[in-house]
Amino acid sequence: MSIKKVVIQALVAVTLFIIIALIIEGDFSQKMILEKTRNGVVFGLLYAVYIVVRDKFIKR
Repeated sequence: MSIKKVVIQALVAVTLFIIIALIIEGDFSQKMILEKTRNGVVFGLLYAVYIVVRDKFIKR
């Protein structure tokens, strides 16, 4: 899988994470948006690592 596909999938995951977390929380203050964005970026990085590991080491 190319780097471009991994990055796009991770960015989509981050975006969905942030949107869903803010909707569930119900608070749209700047502090909450920054906190959820930080959590979303960490989630996106971990998801990207998972995608790469799954693609490279787990045989289908």
